Amino acid sequence: MTGTRSPAQMLILRDARRQRALRLYRAKKERWRFRMRRLRRAFLSVALFVLGTIAASIGLGGLTDGTLVMLFLASIVTFFVLAVYPSTPRPRAENLHEADLPELAGSTELWLETRRRSLPPPALDLVDLIGARLEQLSPQLETLPETEPAAREVRKLLTEHLPGLVDSYTRIPRSLHGKPGASGVTPEAQLENGLKVIADEIGTMSEQLARNELTALAVRERFLETKYVTADKA
Repeated sequence: MTGTRSPAQMLILRDARRQRALRLYRAKKERWRFRMRRLRRAFLSVALFVLGTIAASIGLGGLTDGTLVMLFLASIVTFFVLAVYPSTPRPRAENLHEADLPELAGSTELWLETRRRSLPPPALDLVDLIGARLEQLSPQLETLPETEPAAREVRKLLTEHLPGLVDSYTRIPRSLHGKPGASGVTPEAQLENGLKVIADEIGTMSEQLARNELTALAVRERFLETKYVTADKA
């Protein structure tokens, strides 16, 4: 998507960036919810710790000052450990294989976002476009059986081809990113071409799944017409 862009391409990119902004906003809210759950757990644990100390003090007729200091320090350590761990989960390429099909598009999208800073500026438009098409594909995967050939193709594209392309680029030293290789093409251009192919393939998959749904809808409509409308006329 380098060079002069057509008005249609500009509209697609603007829509992709708007969708990305919404996805980042939702992801940010989810991270804050995760952090608040950690804090609530930390406060609850300390509260139970304090109540346990009070109960032990009453039951034993009092605790020594040294014991109270040790328990106080232990409660502080407990609070900070539970407030920080576990860390906010980050998607990893090796974990994409384990994602359920309905979650695969979203997980791939989040993983790709974490790799964004490692990619060259010319490729970022394509990253936005892939994100938008994954957003479109996601609800379609919710009803796609794992045993379907289309499901296997989606998994192969999102868990092997896309991560393999990005990781292959990031493993190349930065000093060589803009230098032509043996084929006469720079790694940056190869990455951009590969991302464009993947974006087009995701779009094609989404269209094919939509056509299958439209075909199934038409079949159901004809069945209902045959069963009820024809029966009423008879």
